[in-house]
Amino acid sequence: MSVIGWRQWAVDGAGRLRPAWTPWSPFPTDLLLWYPDGLTRALCLRGVRDDFGGQPSSASLAASLTPHPRMPGEACACGLYGWLSARELAAAATPRWTSRPIVVGAARLGGRLVVSERGYRAQLGYPVAVVDPDGVVSSAYSVARYRTWDALVTEWDQSADWDQPVK
Repeated sequence: MSVIGWRQWAVDGAGRLRPAWTPWSPFPTDLLLWYPDGLTRALCLRGVRDDFGGQPSSASLAASLTPHPRMPGEACACGLYGWLSARELAAAATPRWTSRPIVVGAARLGGRLVVSERGYRAQLGYPVAVVDPDGVVSSAYSVARYRTWDALVTEWDQSADWDQPVK
């Protein structure tokens, strides 16, 4: 089963989508990346120190990130996050830790899902649509691109009973 989750992404200098709420440093550059060419898999960063002492490769770090057998863990904060609806995303605060561009959009989330009152945590995901009027998202992402929030919501939101603009 898969669902649509609503997200904010920070866009790095190469136009790649990264978590808008998780600072990327001190992690290896491709660890917290939403991949343009396939599924992104959730990792658990529980117990990872802020000091890696030499920056291990993403592969070696990912192999060591197995604090629980199922991803995302019920009693953990790990997983690929998505809001339940465009309304939830519109009400969310804007990340302030980065000066990088922030884009909003929709991601298809699947695998193991943990559902809460306002959102999802998923094992797998990939972006499907973004509001990108300035063209900052890399063309390597096969996503639907919209110039306005309203256009995105009209096509992707399943609960079309509101018209609240995004912040």
